[in-house]
Amino acid sequence: MSENNELYTILRTLQTYSECDITHSFSEHNTDLLKVSYSHEFKSFVVTQHGSVETYQGLPSALARLEVLLHDFKHPSV
Repeated sequence: MSENNELYTILRTLQTYSECDITHSFSEHNTDLLKVSYSHEFKSFVVTQHGSVETYQGLPSALARLEVLLHDFKHPSV
């Protein structure tokens, strides 16, 4: 399964169980790099990184943003 499919599955699961309080954390060396959850109230994905909060109403836009953020963590610019 590619990373894209894994991220899609994570987001779909958060959306499916939106009435539960679920947050998926992406971490490295016991440090959270970013977190994503789904707000049932606002019908949007919530991405939190270093205290910054971004919301995305559609799964495709949340997926695209996570792909960019995770790529940047794997391949930081100099």
